[in-house]
Amino acid sequence: MADARPPSVAWFEELAVGDVASAGGKGANLGELTRAGLRVPRGFVVTAAAYLDAMEQADMRATLAVGGRGLAVDDADGLAAESERLQTIVHKAGLPPTLRRQVVDAYGRLGGGRVAVRSSATAEDTADASFAGMNQTFTNVEGEDELLARIVECWASLFGARVVSYRAARGMTDEPAIAVIVQEMVASERSGVMFTADPSTAARDRIVIEGAFGLGEVVVGGQVEPDTYIVHKSGPAVLDRRIGVKTHAVFTDPDGGESTVTFTPEQATREVLTDDEVLALARIGLEIEQHYESPQDVEWAMAGSDVYVLQSRPITTFGGPNAAAAPEVAAEVIVRGMGASPGVAVGPVRVLHAPDDAAAFVDGEIIVAPMTNPDWVPLLRRAGALVTDGGGMTCHAAIVSRELGVPCVVGTRRATAELHDGQVVTVDGAKGVVLAGAQHPVVETRAAAPAAAI
Repeated sequence: MADARPPSVAWFEELAVGDVASAGGKGANLGELTRAGLRVPRGFVVTAAAYLDAMEQADMRATLAVGGRGLAVDDADGLAAESERLQTIVHKAGLPPTLRRQVVDAYGRLGGGRVAVRSSATAEDTADASFAGMNQTFTNVEGEDELLARIVECWASLFGARVVSYRAARGMTDEPAIAVIVQEMVASERSGVMFTADPSTAARDRIVIEGAFGLGEVVVGGQVEPDTYIVHKSGPAVLDRRIGVKTHAVFTDPDGGESTVTFTPEQATREVLTDDEVLALARIGLEIEQHYESPQDVEWAMAGSDVYVLQSRPITTFGGPNAAAAPEVAAEVIVRGMGASPGVAVGPVRVLHAPDDAAAFVDGEIIVAPMTNPDWVPLLRRAGALVTDGGGMTCHAAIVSRELGVPCVVGTRRATAELHDGQVVTVDGAKGVVLAGAQHPVVETRAAAPAAAI
């Protein structure tokens, strides 16, 4: 009798968009893009079934399935302790011998060398939740031992404190499961993110492209302020551009590993893309959107003259309860940036440089930060709004803000210098401005807060 168990390893060309339960959101989409003929770096997926089987063999699947339930996500200490307990279980279980052999064999078929190892949770990159930047991703992984260790770290990231908090905020109570992508590494010279609809205005006749030099982690992680291009789909045609201050870039070294290059002020404002390159990317975005028949969030990379598609996923939010703009009033604009998550919030400022600085934070305050990463999610869901110095419309902070219904302005360049604790401001996340004082009438746009326990 043939083995009816799901496969532990599946190649991209064997997968399609309907395989989310097996390959996770990222893996299923990479399979779909490969089969559609897009230029996708080759790779395979260590399936969610392989993860669940490994935990079952360690007699820990049932424990992990209910881990974190009933824990208030605002209980930072309890959340950290439970996260550490669950992650220790996963690390101790590790990969069973048979799976280790299968992964090593597939890595050999891929040609060995440097690969990207990326988490692909079964609830990730779907139409309802992006899990933007929550689970682990590793670049320039080389060698069998490092690959196997990184896979276990991806598994363990399924129970990171920020992931448990996000699942609670999204009302997810299903058994967590995760697949892991192993993919040829692209030595990106330029990279970024493209939205085939404007995420801040919900305009579906426009494409938003953001890019920076080097690997895309600096864009999706909000480490730099990327160049932003607005393209009209008719043509397509470039409508507008905003050249960001790209302070640094991360490049792949020729002999392996990565290096960070710090730019001079003149280098930091070099334009990343020519008009022809912007339009070429826009056409790829249109092709992907037409294939899926819905607006897409696309990660892209350029190496020489080659353009690669690293990911595509549905855009998780459009307008919704935050779509309203502030009333037109004559008020002082203190700082101006890019509208990243629509909606209006009024409240006192709280300037923070790290989540650990938040001991005095009060629910509903306006978080002002240089930039946030996924570790800020438990705090962000309690904020009235978010304002950052850096980042772009497609970074993690912007995506999660839209999903949680938190008005957000990014790329202000000087919010942490111009705003101070206790200062009352009005944040307009659609227009990308922070106004002095409480402007009236106040527009109530915040979605109802989800339940705080799993």
